[in-house]
Amino acid sequence: MMAQSKFTILCIQFIIIFLLLGCSDPEGQFYTLADFESIDKIDTHVHINTNHSALPEEAEKNSFRIITVNVGSPSYPPIREQQEIARNLKRQFPERVEYLTTIPMEDWNNSAIWQNNATSYLDESFQYGALGVKVWKNIGMEFKNDDGEFMMIDNPQFDPLINYIQDQNKPLLGHIGEPYSCWLPLEEMEVRFIRNYYENNPQYHMYLHAENPSYEEIIESRNNMLDKHLNLSFVGAHLGSMAWSLDMMSEHLDKYSSMVFDMAHRITLLQHLTQKDREAVRNFFIKYQDRFVYSTDLQHHANSDPDAVRELANNTWRQDWEYFVTDNEMVNTEVNDRSFRGLKLPKEVVDKIYRVNAEKAYPGI
Repeated sequence: MMAQSKFTILCIQFIIIFLLLGCSDPEGQFYTLADFESIDKIDTHVHINTNHSALPEEAEKNSFRIITVNVGSPSYPPIREQQEIARNLKRQFPERVEYLTTIPMEDWNNSAIWQNNATSYLDESFQYGALGVKVWKNIGMEFKNDDGEFMMIDNPQFDPLINYIQDQNKPLLGHIGEPYSCWLPLEEMEVRFIRNYYENNPQYHMYLHAENPSYEEIIESRNNMLDKHLNLSFVGAHLGSMAWSLDMMSEHLDKYSSMVFDMAHRITLLQHLTQKDREAVRNFFIKYQDRFVYSTDLQHHANSDPDAVRELANNTWRQDWEYFVTDNEMVNTEVNDRSFRGLKLPKEVVDKIYRVNAEKAYPGI
């Protein structure tokens, strides 16, 4: 009799567990880890500076389309070489690879020559199929004019070129400024990845360069540019350099209806905010679900190990998917050693972040 009672109790417990599991998502409102490979996704911000096909191949295996971004970084090949690499990969993987061009900065101090050359280069890039244009943080943080003044993105000399981009119905991806922590001493940087980056790249650690524009001045210059070009489709790279504050991001999304954020290599900062207030971050994404595009900043250079690139891409994409679609307890050592729970966003929101918003922000993809 006792054995029968125990068996009955076990059966009841099993039924309860089964019902709870079966009813936890009765309408299929959420994705799972198992859905990862089957869902069409877009990574809108990677950098491929080699003709090796490791990253497109890994993207194909994981149902990703990718946009490789040309940028005038001194550690990258010349921008024409970057463009040729992008075109080669686009020809090889026409359903998988797209690219963004960038603005050549040679002869900046000769306005007429620069305007003509830059416009011609962009026109050539658009004919080759470039989806849009990237501007980098060297504008506002590095380039100076003949008078020794820093060139800011709201400088009137940029206006005709930005008007041209706008008239061509192309988006501008703007990496303007850096995270707020860039202006802090290393010991005050709470996110490990950010601290390691500025420790290894002191030339961009603005705390060490008091003569450079402040964080506030750079953000203001970006806003001044947007105020002059209200019809410009603008994608704020790296969460618009505002990932330290949900309030600041919200303020800008409310003010600039054409602004979208990419999250390239800033999901770590979102996870840090999640450690502090998960519900605030989750509600933020649900409220502004039409204003984000998924992106990673994955890179493949000529000296990279292709197998390591594949492994990093696969791990990054899967860990990010876990963060957005589950409420699992997670640890990302690029943030710190503390845990956080995933956001478990509804399917509709995940679809927008991973695909729908990118198709709107980058027409032609």
